Amino acid sequence: MHHRRLGRTELLVSEIGFGALEIGRNWPNWRRAFDDFQKPSDSEAIRLVHQAIGLGIDLFDTAPAYVDSERLLGAALRGKRKDVVVATKCGEWFDGTASKYDYSYEEVFRFVESSLRNLQTEFVDILQIHSGSEEVIRRGETMAAMKVVQQQGKARFLGVSVDSEAAALAAVEVGDYDCIQVSYNLLNRVVESTVLPLAKQKDIGIIVKDGLNTGRLSGKSRDVPDESVRSKIERFQSRASETQVSLPEYALRFVLSHDAVSSVIVGTKRSDHVIANVAASRNVELTMSIGLRERTEVTGN
Repeated sequence: MHHRRLGRTELLVSEIGFGALEIGRNWPNWRRAFDDFQKPSDSEAIRLVHQAIGLGIDLFDTAPAYVDSERLLGAALRGKRKDVVVATKCGEWFDGTASKYDYSYEEVFRFVESSLRNLQTEFVDILQIHSGSEEVIRRGETMAAMKVVQQQGKARFLGVSVDSEAAALAAVEVGDYDCIQVSYNLLNRVVESTVLPLAKQKDIGIIVKDGLNTGRLSGKSRDVPDESVRSKIERFQSRASETQVSLPEYALRFVLSHDAVSSVIVGTKRSDHVIANVAASRNVELTMSIGLRERTEVTGN
């Protein structure tokens, strides 16, 4: 497993991170009708985390909104905490039906205390705003509370997970964020020419979420109902086959080919997927050639 520097934090994190959403909450929503919508048992989830560590993954991303995720991660990391980087979030709860958002100053402290208790740790390495909008970022109330948490020694570095280009650009502009978590994949390249180069210029770490487009760039692609999206995926599958790698590996290598990216976090509930995901961190030359091919296809050069 290769490691990369996470911007100005100077943390070295595994190129493939572990997204702990799927071990704690039924996901993804577009697969509600399928058997694999259900989360694994507690014992299976803990084994999966241990397997990931054994394969060299040391960045684990979780959140209170992932229901049982923090609790399970805390149990799995008992005795292993010093060997990993734990990132969690504040601002979003999930009540079993829908997300509830609260980015107020006071609520940040409640989020943090709950997370530390569930994770069985005295601090988190990265505390992020969950689904931070441009308005939340520019208002600054949530960040003000997070800075107090940092001063208390309960969070080493501060970040934000965003769902829009505007929010990501606002976080870069504000300058308080050590890292930003963005969606970036073969089907969604909105941040590629704007956010990523600016973050690199300002030495802000980039963690990529949704590198497989919530599973669409995987073996589940056959179940995608949108014909135009399925057609795009089939083209990527063809290129992956030509390169002699699987579609998920091809997709993850594309993300890692961008030099602004520190790590791509991948959620899974299956052991074989963890093994397959780690393969994307090998053979740098192959990764760069995939990135060059895909960017050349878009620019028409």
